[in-house]
Order: sequence, then C-alpha cells, then structure tokens
Amino acid sequence: MRGSHLNSRTEKYLDDISPPQPHFSTTGVLVQMQAGGCGSREYLFGRQHVTSIAHNPLQTSRSVSSLSFESCSSRDEPSSTSNEEKTRIFRGYLAMILSCVYAVFIVTLGLVIYISDVVLVNTSMAEMYGIYLVAFGLAWFIYLYNDIRRYLKNARKDFALQQRRNETGVQWSRKSVSVPHYCFNQGRHSGSFYLKIGAAGFCFGHLIHSLLLFGYQVSYLTSSEPHVNKCASIPTLVLDILYPTYSFVQLFFIFKYSNVIINHCTELARFALMHCIASSLCFWVWTILRETVDSLSHLHHNRASAIQNLMPVLHEERSEALHYPITPLPITSKGAQDLVKFLNDTSFLHDHCRGARTLSDNFENFSPYLYPFTIEYSILVVGVLFIMWQNIGRCCGHSMTGRPCWPTCRQLPSGYDADFTSNVVLHADCHSANKGLFAGLIVLVGSAVSIILFFVAMADRAFVATGLFVNAVTELSLLVMMTVAVAVAYRQMTRLDVNKHAVSLLDDLLLFICIPAFFLYAIFSIMPAVHSKSYISIATTVLQVIQVLLQTPFIIDGLRRCSNSRALRYQKPGRELVTFLVVCNVAMWIIETFEIKSQDARDDRFHFYGSVLWTMLSHMTLPLTMFYRFHSSVCLVDIWKSAYEPAEAETQRF
Repeated sequence: MRGSHLNSRTEKYLDDISPPQPHFSTTGVLVQMQAGGCGSREYLFGRQHVTSIAHNPLQTSRSVSSLSFESCSSRDEPSSTSNEEKTRIFRGYLAMILSCVYAVFIVTLGLVIYISDVVLVNTSMAEMYGIYLVAFGLAWFIYLYNDIRRYLKNARKDFALQQRRNETGVQWSRKSVSVPHYCFNQGRHSGSFYLKIGAAGFCFGHLIHSLLLFGYQVSYLTSSEPHVNKCASIPTLVLDILYPTYSFVQLFFIFKYSNVIINHCTELARFALMHCIASSLCFWVWTILRETVDSLSHLHHNRASAIQNLMPVLHEERSEALHYPITPLPITSKGAQDLVKFLNDTSFLHDHCRGARTLSDNFENFSPYLYPFTIEYSILVVGVLFIMWQNIGRCCGHSMTGRPCWPTCRQLPSGYDADFTSNVVLHADCHSANKGLFAGLIVLVGSAVSIILFFVAMADRAFVATGLFVNAVTELSLLVMMTVAVAVAYRQMTRLDVNKHAVSLLDDLLLFICIPAFFLYAIFSIMPAVHSKSYISIATTVLQVIQVLLQTPFIIDGLRRCSNSRALRYQKPGRELVTFLVVCNVAMWIIETFEIKSQDARDDRFHFYGSVLWTMLSHMTLPLTMFYRFHSSVCLVDIWKSAYEPAEAETQRF
C-alpha cells in the first residue's frame, strides 16, 4: 500500500508540473519547475521539499529528480562533432577571417599608394597597383563565369538522362548526385532588379568617362610637343583599357549570376571575392582623390588664366601669379594659413600636362559630372559582391556552421523549369501606386527645369546669384515635401505586419555609413550660412538632416514589414507615398550631381573656407550623401514590393 501510495503521489506530482508553475519550499525558497517532455528540469535551492509533495517529500523529490535527469541526459546531450566536420568548420572560419584581413590590407595599402601618388610627381605607383587589382579580378570573373556555364551544361545533361531513365522505368538514385557546386537564390534573396538597372546606368557613365581618359592618354602619345609627350604613361594607358573592360565584365556577371551561391573551392572563392570587394573600395577612394585633384587643378587654371589676361606683365610677375592663393581661409591662425599655402602650392595644382586645348576643355567640362558615376558604381558593386561573399557554402545541405541550407536556394538538378530560369525576371503590381508615381514625375520635371535654369543663370556672371537662389529654393521645397511624405508614410505603414525573417542587414549598414557624411556636410555648411546670415541656407541644411533622420528609421522599419492578411494586401497603406519617395530621392540625387557639384557654384562656403579647402571638404562628404539618396531609392523599391506581400518562408540569417 505504501508503494502504491507513493506511485500515486509521484504521478500527481508529475501532472502538477505541466504547465510549469513556481513552487515554494517551507522556508520560502523558490523552486522552479520547468516541463516540456524530455526537456523537463527541476531546480532545488537547498535541500528543501516542495509543499505540493506530502509525506516524505524529500525522498520522493530525489527519486523523481534522479529519474528525470537520467532519462533525459541521454537524449539532451549533444552529439560529438566528427573530425571531418571539425576540419570543414575550421577551414571555413579561417578562410573567412583571413580573406577579411586580406581585404583590409589591400584597402590600407591602396590608401598609402594613392596619397603618395597625389603628392609625388611623375610616378606610376597608383596605375601599377590598379593593374594588379584589375588583372586578378578580371581573371577570377572569367574563370567563375566559365565554370558556372560548364556546371550548368553538365546539370542539363544529368537532367536529360534522368528524364530518359524515368521514361524507360529505371529508377534514378538521388544518392548518386553529389553536393552541387553552385546554387541560386530565389525571390527576395536574388537581388533587386532596380539595383541592377541603377548599376547598369552608373557603369554606362563610368565607361564614357574611362573612354575620355583613354583619349586623353592617346593625345599625350600622339602630341608633337615634347613637354606634352612626356606626360604619356604606358601603365596609365594599360589601366585605362583594363579597368573599363573589368567593369563591363563585372556588370555582366552581376546581371547574370548575382544570385549564385558558390559551394566549389569555397576558400579560393572567399579570397577572390574579397579581392574584388577591396578593389572596388580602392577604386572608389582613388576616384574621389582624382576628382578632388582635377577640381583643384581646374580652379587653379581658371584663376591663372584670368590673372594672365588682366595683368600682362613681366614673366616673373606672371610666374608669381600662378601661385596666387585661391581665396584664403578668413582666420589669423598661422597653422591654418600654412596649411592653405601648402594646399595651393603643392604639385597637383600645376597643369603642365593639359594636352590639346580642345580635348582638355571638353574633359574639364564633362568630367565633374561623370566622376559620380564611377563613384556610385564602385560602391554599389561592393554591396552586391559582399552578399555573394556571405552566401558562399550556404547551399550544401548544411552551412559552414552546421545549420540547414536556405529553403529558397535552388539545388541543381531538381527540375529544368525551376532551375534554369533567367536571373532577370520582372513583374510588378502597380495597385495603389499611380498617384504617387505621377506626383513624383511632376517633382522630377520640376527638378529638371530647375537644373536647366540653374545652368542658364550660371553661364552669365550677372545672374549667378539668381542661379544659386533657384538651386536653394528647389532643394528646400523638395526636402519639405519629402519630410512630410516620410512622416505620413511612417504612420501608415505601422499598420502592416512584421516580417521576422527580412533580409536587410546590409541595407541597414549602408544607410548608417552615410549618416556621418550628412552630419559633417551640415556642420561645414551651417557655419558659413550663419556667418553670412543666409536664412534659406540655414533652413535647407537643418531640414536635410531632419529628413535623413526620419527617412533612415522609416526605411529600416519598412524593410521588415509584410502583409499577411488579404485586407492589407488590398489596402496597401502608405504605398502611394513610398512611390513618391522613390522618385523624390532620385530627383535629389540628380540635383546633387548637377547643381551642388557644379564647379561654378561660388556660394558662401567658397568665400568662408576658401576654394581649395571647401573643394576638399565637399569631396569628402558629397559622395556618401549622393550614395545615400540612390540607395534609399533602392530600399524604397524593395519596400514598395515586399512590404505588401506575405512574408517569405524562414531563411537563414546572415
């Protein structure tokens, strides 16, 4: 009787702990009962008994606890890692870390070489370094493209063989299929088509600029003047041929196979892709430095030409005029004056390698508006290649960390129609987007008219102030509309469901990287505006920061939204405003490219900092602010499509 009584008490005890509830001992010590099948646990603080167990409870709790732990220890204990898996994980993490270190070294070395190339005269260090970066990257993309094509060809043969065996009744064993060398993401993970279109547009402008640079070098080689012919550089000519070729091959690969997941030679793939990422960052930095140097040289040449036309004096006086400081910084600190004097007297301000006058004039007129294409293309490629680098080895049944592969990954061969469709597939549902689209087109037309009026006014010195006023009013009006649209859209989109498995980590990072550039640009701009009492400039600067601080969390939140109910998919709250914001961000990017970066925009910042210092400050911040506008439009297009669709299946985060 006593044994049966004990068993009944034990059964009652086990029934009482599901669901788990806290119990207290007679001394008030909390005892946590956690149930859940084999995962049940009992935590006793001290050697006390639970009040729900009567009659010799200590012995009962000990016996039950020992039985529970003994029965579950064999099930809950994780299995040991095999030697093969240990080696695979070790090699994977080691390749990942060393490839990142290699990329950091490439970028750091590039910074040193590019700065040295600017300071020194008649060196080809930057060109030789660029040839190394381009040659290795070009060889890798050619190899990877051919290897993917060869693998797909073999996969098609295996698929055809499977079809014939099925027709003849022969069972086809899937065990004979090895781990696929390449897989392909589907859906949202395959990349934004709008991003690819933007990359194609930027690459188009970059190729035009590269051909102009190539023509510049050809003019040096064919020049009959000895001092111009000495400016020709064979490494520069080779780089001007290889770099656009590499960019075109890179763009083609991005369009064709940007959704590829590499499972073959993963260690080599990590180093090669990190080399390409570091190369794009190096070319991004080098393009910014070259743009700054060209701008300073252009300013120096215009000032020297004006002085020579107005002061036809002796050769010594003309020589001294060539080193005339360009609008010195209006402070009395000797250190700052020495800095400005050094900036005006360094070798990159001399224009002894201008080449033919006609070609030089055309290059100086078009180059300021073509440099942004190279800058934006380089930074966009970094984002695409980084996603490819993260996806390496994630479609082999298990990832490097042992987790299952993505369900959105296409493993070849499994079906011809599913596995061999094109990576460039476009369809769009424009429901609840027409009003925002046409309102944005009106803003875009107004921005184009403003740009035309700006250049017409700036062509005549009598209307320079009018051109600057048109630019300021246009930018301020656009910022007001964008700020209001973001605030209203943010409120409306809070009605949408939350997508817990959204892929937006890289987008978040790229947006946050650009925010310090807005802060610096605003600080550099607000001080001259306050000094000159330009209230419209003050309002524009403050509103620009406010708009960015509102738009950034709105985009980050919108990338994590979805519409799981039919009502939300029909109503699409906030989609009209998202469409409007897409076009407005593109319009803002155009304005910053053609108006703010204009060489002749002599506003209060030129007079406050001086032409040289302000040119350097603006070229440090504007590339990131311009990239923010374009990348915001890319993210908003992603929100426009994915936030009004049901959430995708759970995918592996990265």
